[in-house]
Amino acid sequence: MAGNGGRGIISSGTLEMSNVDLAEEFVTLITAQRGFQANSRVVTSSDEVLNDIVNLKR
Repeated sequence: MAGNGGRGIISSGTLEMSNVDLAEEFVTLITAQRGFQANSRVVTSSDEVLNDIVNLKR
């Protein structure tokens, strides 16, 4: 049963507080998104350079 033997108790009508810091999670999300955008630009630039090299050979 709840409350016995070291078990937690059940409280009806209460709201559990979240342990997530929303501001910190948004900062992490934006940082990851900016990193993805930067990596995407690197791949695009590399692709363009390789295309230019292939066109020079022709």
